[in-house]
Amino acid sequence: MEIKKVRSIGIKWIFVIIISSILIYDFLSFLSISNKPNNFPQERGGVIIVLTGGPNRIEEGYKLLEGDYGKKLFIAGVNPIVRESELIKIINPNNLLDRNLIFNCCIFYESKSHNTKTNAIESFKWLNKNEHDKILLVTSSEHMPRSLYEFKKNAPEIKIEPWIVKINSNISLINFKYTKKIFTEYTKLCLTRLKYLFRRS
Repeated sequence: MEIKKVRSIGIKWIFVIIISSILIYDFLSFLSISNKPNNFPQERGGVIIVLTGGPNRIEEGYKLLEGDYGKKLFIAGVNPIVRESELIKIINPNNLLDRNLIFNCCIFYESKSHNTKTNAIESFKWLNKNEHDKILLVTSSEHMPRSLYEFKKNAPEIKIEPWIVKINSNISLINFKYTKKIFTEYTKLCLTRLKYLFRRS
C-alpha cells in the first residue's frame, strides 16, 4: 500500500512538473512575441491594419502609410459614436489633408467589430472584397500575440507581418501595471485557444 501511495504521489508531481513546464514555455513564447523588435516589411504594397483600443495605434499606422509601407490603411473597430471629423483629427491633427483625399484614396475603417475576434473577421471581409493578401498588423505589444492568433484562425491565407506600437521603452515585469496587462492578455489568449479547441471538438 505504501509503495502504491508513493508511486501515486510521484506520478502526480511528474504531471504537475510537466504542466508547469509547458505553461512556462508558453508564457515565455508569449513574451518573445510581445517584445519582438519591429522589422520594416521587405515586400511593400500590402495593407496596414490598425486594431483600435490603445494609444498611438492609429497615429502609428498613418506614419507607416506615409512612409509607403502599405498601399492602404484599414482601421478595425472604430467606435460607432466616433465621427469622421474626430477620426481625421487623430490621423491628421494639423488638418492639412482633405477629407476626400484621406477616405477615398488610402484610408478605410469599419465600426462593426467590438473585440479582437470580430476585428479579424471584419478585416478579412474587407481584405477579401478588395483582393489583398498581405497585411502589416498594428497593435500594442501585449495585444499582439492574441491578435496574431485570431487573424491566423480567421484569415489563414493572409500573410501577416506584426508591427508593435511602443508606448514606453522602459516597460518590464517589475512595473505592476504592465505586469497586470501582460497576465490579463495571456489569460485571454489561453481562453481563446480553449474556445477554438472545444469548438473543433
